[in-house]
Amino acid sequence: MKKIILVPNPNKDESLMVTAAVIKKLLSLGFLPCLERKFVEVEKSGAEMFDTPPADAELLIVLGGDGSVIDASRLAIGLDIPLLGINLGKVGYLSEVETQNIDVLDRLATGDYKIENKMLLTVEKYSSNGAHEVSTRDAVNDVVFSHEDYFGISDFKLENSNGDRLIYRADGLILATPQGSTAYSLSAGGPIVAHDLDSITVTPVCPHSFFNRSIIYGKDECIKISNSGEAVLNVSVDGRLFAKISEGEWCVVKKSDTRIKMLTFCENNMLSVLFKKIKVLDGTV
Repeated sequence: MKKIILVPNPNKDESLMVTAAVIKKLLSLGFLPCLERKFVEVEKSGAEMFDTPPADAELLIVLGGDGSVIDASRLAIGLDIPLLGINLGKVGYLSEVETQNIDVLDRLATGDYKIENKMLLTVEKYSSNGAHEVSTRDAVNDVVFSHEDYFGISDFKLENSNGDRLIYRADGLILATPQGSTAYSLSAGGPIVAHDLDSITVTPVCPHSFFNRSIIYGKDECIKISNSGEAVLNVSVDGRLFAKISEGEWCVVKKSDTRIKMLTFCENNMLSVLFKKIKVLDGTV
């Protein structure tokens, strides 16, 4: 029996009712759902409870919003297994399944799905004294540079692999993966990038200059972001603080050697999903 790890978000799934329904569905298909032992609400559901994630699991299913998917991505990457999201959030760009369409999981038993390898970003911090720090988390969506207090203007210097330089004075700077182009970067006015097009999109947040355009760099770029002002900058990876950089310090952001495997049923292309989500948010459907 193939093992599937379930990672529920109790804040999104009260009493784990949706999780219980997914467990029942997977058992009926001949799979063995596995959950961390702390989820006592479902310990009598027929699922296997664990203290340590089973190394022989073949899929990880996340029940929650995009934040839940991002948090669980580290486990999926560590086990080298695909990840599938069931959306319990408001947007759920990273989730493949909606709660009203759980029957689509039937296709797991027939192999009617596709595994897509998504690009990630890695970030490293450098100091003039030679100190060097590498983020333990790769970015599924984005690496963001912002003022230490999250409010206020900061100064950034961007340099690409060819030595081309740009100076930004802005509230922040977003470096996004293709799938991250429909997250914070999109909200800041960045372009929509096809999720299968490996690239790094740089989008300024409320820039205080005439140059306010995003730039899409190739997948092999190494982008150096320096703190060229007096204010300390926060460097966040998918919304989780990685480091602070002071004046004269810098970070290098580039494509990670690691990729995340995402399971898709290919019912919709990326744009149709995006437009559907936008209509729901606008209340037009």
